Amino acid sequence: MTKVIEYQYTYKKKIGFTQQQRKTFETLKEHKVNINQFIRQAVKEKLKRDWKQVKELHNYDGCPW
Repeated sequence: MTKVIEYQYTYKKKIGFTQQQRKTFETLKEHKVNINQFIRQAVKEKLKRDWKQVKELHNYDGCPW
């Protein structure tokens, strides 16, 4: 059974990785890890952990955003 993610693939962002990171991804792939899902999960965890700080920066008085 495949987990369906709502709005999956609705936004694409091209990013680059170092040669060392590429080798790490290749090692993960050899261990049957889904690299795309791995990256998505890492981003999700990072946002969850740092969201309060990001939100404070965005609400800074005098900020043009």
